[in-house]
Amino acid sequence: MIHQRQGRQLLYQYGYFFLFWFIIQVFINVPVNNLSTGWTQEIIIDSVKLVGWLVVGLVLIRRTKPEALAVQQPFKVNWRFSPLYITLGLMLVYVLGVTLIQKQQLQIQSTFTPEKLGQDFLVVGICEETLFRGYFLNRIRPLVDNQQMALVIQAVLFALIHLPRYLTTYPALSLMTIVSQLITVGLLGYLFGWLFLKSRSLWPGIIAHSVWDLLIVMFVGS
Repeated sequence: MIHQRQGRQLLYQYGYFFLFWFIIQVFINVPVNNLSTGWTQEIIIDSVKLVGWLVVGLVLIRRTKPEALAVQQPFKVNWRFSPLYITLGLMLVYVLGVTLIQKQQLQIQSTFTPEKLGQDFLVVGICEETLFRGYFLNRIRPLVDNQQMALVIQAVLFALIHLPRYLTTYPALSLMTIVSQLITVGLLGYLFGWLFLKSRSLWPGIIAHSVWDLLIVMFVGS
């Protein structure tokens, strides 16, 4: 009964955040992307992400009783976690391999600019990992029977939270593109969640997430 009540509370929190982020996307991020460029755009978007995700995640973690979390010290450093380095190597090989197959050469995208280092390398990883792995997965794990179920649930939730961005992109994305993006993000969410639970630290997931986003934007294109 207690687990059911906590599960409903967690689902409500996710629903509120989904609605909150959809509103932010429509009324702040889309206008900023359309009306500004360069560092001005980057600073505003990054600030919104930091407040909307990182601050919210930190507040939720802090307000949660330690016994309700699977990992009570999620920001504890664990640099000896070898799967992180294997993951980074595989990511590098995959992205560079896909780039070579598609374009027959390794070349940084012309759309990549220095200011994108902020959002795609420094901001997104720590913000999304703090909220989704540091809080949601951290809360879900004690409420379900096994790790696999917890990882799948949070991966699905993580994929769905990207819908506000996909649905407000102009020109509009095709249904096939949206579905393929959701699947990709869900798989990545599963991987980052696994890194978190196995290492008992957010940092492996933050690093892997940041490196993945940077490689994609640099070589494949956003």
